[in-house]
Amino acid sequence: MKVIENVLRKAGLLKKGENVFIIYDEEKEEIANLFFKSCERLGAEVYSSKILRRGESKREPPKAVAEAMKFSDLILAITSVSLTHSKAIREARNNARIASMPGITKEMFPALNIDYKKMRKECESFAKNFSAEEIRIKTRLGTDLTLRCGGRDVQVQDGILDKVGSLHNWPAGEVGIAPLENSANGKIVFDVCFTGIGKLKRPLSMEVKKGKVAKIYGYGAEKLKEILKKAGKNSRIVCEFSVGMNKKARIMGNVLNDEKVRGTCHVAIGDNKSIGGLNESKVHLDGVIKAPTVSFDKEVLIEEGVLV
Repeated sequence: MKVIENVLRKAGLLKKGENVFIIYDEEKEEIANLFFKSCERLGAEVYSSKILRRGESKREPPKAVAEAMKFSDLILAITSVSLTHSKAIREARNNARIASMPGITKEMFPALNIDYKKMRKECESFAKNFSAEEIRIKTRLGTDLTLRCGGRDVQVQDGILDKVGSLHNWPAGEVGIAPLENSANGKIVFDVCFTGIGKLKRPLSMEVKKGKVAKIYGYGAEKLKEILKKAGKNSRIVCEFSVGMNKKARIMGNVLNDEKVRGTCHVAIGDNKSIGGLNESKVHLDGVIKAPTVSFDKEVLIEEGVLV
C-alpha cells in the first residue's frame, strides 16, 4: 500500500476529491482493489469497472466504460492487455490524466517505488539524442535495424501525470519515438519478451523492408502471424523505438516491466497514433531486446546495454 500511495502521490499527483476511475479485468482484480483502497485513503472520489479481458486485436473497452472515462480526472487502466493505443484512451485524454498498467504484477512494485523527479531529469536528458536523423540498433544475436525520426516529438515516459492529457505506463521509465512509417529497414532479433507471446524461450526474428515486416520466424512466430492476420491492415508497420531508463526494473519476461529496464530497448509494430505517428491499427505489439548497441547519427550512446 505504501508503494501504491507513493506512485499515486508522486507520479499521479492525486489530489483530495479528484475523480479516479479504475478499469480492470478478472486477472488484475487483486491489484485493482489495492489501488482502489489507496485512492480512498488519499481522499479521492474513486469508482471502478470490471471488464472482460480484451484480446490482442480487440482492445476497445465497452462503450459505457469509454463514456465514463471522459468524465474522470485520473484513469487507472489495470488490465491484462493494454488499452493505451485504443480510441477510448485517445478521447479520454481531452479531460483526464491516464496511467496504463497492462499485465502489472506485484513483482513489478519495486520499479514503481522510485524517485520520479530524478527519473524525469534522466529521461529528459537522454531524450535530446532523439533529434538525430537516423537511429541504428545492433546486437550480438543479429539485430541490425535502421530507422529515421523525421523530427517527430520524443515520447518521455517518466510516469508523472502533471497535466490533462498526460498518458504514462506504470512502472515508468522509457524514452522513445514513432519513426517515420516507411523508414525502418533491416533485421530485428527479439530475445526477452513480446506482446501476445510472453517470455521468449528462444529468439524471435523479423526482417523489415521500407517500414513493414516482411518475414517472421523463430520462437512464437506462428502465434504472432495469427495475431497479425486477425488485426489486418497496418499491423506490420514498425511504429515505435524506445529505450528503457528505470534503474529498479529487472527483466522478468513481461513487456510492461522489461521495456523499462535501463539499457534495454524495444521495437513495436502496429498503431502509433497515441505517440505521435500516423499509423492506425488494431494492435500495438512490443518486443524487448537486451544488450543493444544503439547509435544516433553514428554516435554510439548505448553500448551492449550500457548508457555511455
